[in-house]
Amino acid sequence: MLLTIISLLSIFVTGYIIRTITKPRKFPPGPKWYPFLGCSTLVQNMARKHGSQWKGLSKLAKEYSTDVLGLKLVNELVVVIYGECNIRRVFLEKAFEGRPDSFFFRLRCLGKRIGITFTDGPQWKAHRYFTVKHLKIVGFGKVGMETAIQDELCNIVNKINKNKGTNINLKTIMPVAVMNVLWKYVAGEQIKEECLNYLLDLLQARSKAFAMAGGWLNQMPWCRFLFPKLSGYSLISKINHQISDIIEEAIKNHKNKLVIQNDFINTYLNEMDKDSTSFFAEEQLKGICLDLLIAGSQTTSNVIEFAFLVILRMKKIQEKIYEEIRQVLGNQTPCWADSQRLVYTSAFLLEVQRFYTIVPLAGPRRLLEDVIMDGYIIPKETTILISVGDLHFDPKIWDNPHEFKPERFIDERGALKSSEHMFPFGLGRRRCPGDSLAKSFIFIVFVGVLQKFSVECTNGSVPSGEPSIGLISAPPPFTAEFILRI
Repeated sequence: MLLTIISLLSIFVTGYIIRTITKPRKFPPGPKWYPFLGCSTLVQNMARKHGSQWKGLSKLAKEYSTDVLGLKLVNELVVVIYGECNIRRVFLEKAFEGRPDSFFFRLRCLGKRIGITFTDGPQWKAHRYFTVKHLKIVGFGKVGMETAIQDELCNIVNKINKNKGTNINLKTIMPVAVMNVLWKYVAGEQIKEECLNYLLDLLQARSKAFAMAGGWLNQMPWCRFLFPKLSGYSLISKINHQISDIIEEAIKNHKNKLVIQNDFINTYLNEMDKDSTSFFAEEQLKGICLDLLIAGSQTTSNVIEFAFLVILRMKKIQEKIYEEIRQVLGNQTPCWADSQRLVYTSAFLLEVQRFYTIVPLAGPRRLLEDVIMDGYIIPKETTILISVGDLHFDPKIWDNPHEFKPERFIDERGALKSSEHMFPFGLGRRRCPGDSLAKSFIFIVFVGVLQKFSVECTNGSVPSGEPSIGLISAPPPFTAEFILRI
C-alpha cells in the first residue's frame, strides 16, 4: 500500500515538474524554464547585472533575436513586446486591454481591485469614461488649467528667488507644483504644504518599496506571511494605509460640504447619489484619486528634472534654447500655444522624453484572448509588458539613437516634426488621461524658469546623466545654481 502511494506521488510530482517546464505550443522564444521557478532567477540576475529589469529583458530579447520574448516567472506566463508594429497592436487592440488580477496588483490599489489604472472590463470602461469626461467639465485641459500652471510657475520663480545663492534641488519644488495643479481639479483646493510634502514622501517611498518588492510579492505572494518585512509587505501596507487616510480626509471634507467647488470628488459623490446599482462607490473614488496622485506626483516632474539635468550637462543647448525664448517671447509669460513658435525648445523637450523614457517598460496588460504575433501564439491570460524604451532607441527609426539630438524633431523647413514614433503617454483607450496637464506643465514651467534664470552646475561639478530606473525612470540626485538673468 505504502509503495503504491509513493509510486503515485512520484508520478504526480514528475508530471507536475514536466508541466512546469513545458512551453505552450508555438510560444514565443525565450530562456529555458526550470521546475517551479520558470526563468525567474535568470530574469532577476539580468536585471541586477544591467541595472534594471527593462535593460536586462532587452538583452535577453537580443540574445534570442526576437521582438516577442516569452518568459515564465514562477507560475505566470509573461511576454515582452518589442518593435513599433507590435507595440501599436498592444496599445490599440482590445485583446490587450486587460489588467492582471493578482495579490500584487491589488496591493498597488490599496489592497483592492479599484481605480482605473489596474482594472478592466465594464468597471474600468465606465469609470475611465466618467473620469476623463468630468475632469474636462471641471476645467481639466482648458484655459483655466493653463492659468493655474502659470500661477504655479510664479510660485516656482518666487521659491527660486527666495533661495538665490543656494544650491537648489528641483525635487523639492517640481512635484509639489504639479500636485497643486492636479489636486485643484480633483479636490477643489490646494493641499497644505506640510501635508503635501508628507504625501509626496509617502508616494516616493511607496514607489521604491514596490520596485524592491515586485519580484517577491508578485511571484510568491505567500511569502508575506513568512517574511512580512523582508518582502516589503509590511512597509507597503503601512504606506497604503497612510495614503488612504489622506484621500479619505479629502472625501470626508466634501461629504461634509467643507469644500463646495465644482471639482471631481464632488462630481463623483453626486453620481454616487444618483446611482442605484452601487456601481459608483466610495472605494472606487479612493482608487481613482490614488491613480491621479501617482500619475501626477512623479512622471511629469521627472521629465522636467531630466530637462534641467540635460541643460546643466550641455551648456550650448541651454544657450540656444534661451536665445530662442528671448527672441520669440521676450518677457511674455509662456503658454501652450507658444510650443509651436518655440520650435527648438519643443524639439528639445521631445528629445528629453525620448532619451529619458519615463516608463521604459509599460504595462502590464492581461491578454483577453489567444493572439498570434510574429507567427507565435500568445495564450489568453498571459501578462504582456511593452518595451517602449527600446522603441525610443530603435536604430531603424532614429538616426544615432544614443546621441542626444533635438534637431531630429525639426524638419528641413524648420518646423516641428510629428512625434508619431514616440509613446510617452501610451495610445488607445488606456492612454494616460493626464497627458494634457503633463504636456502643458512641462512646457510652460521649463520655458518660464529658463526665461528668468541661467542654470549652472553646483561648484562647477557636472552631474551624472545616468538615470535610475525602477518602476519609472528618475534622474540621479543633483542640485543646481539658478542665477537671475539681467
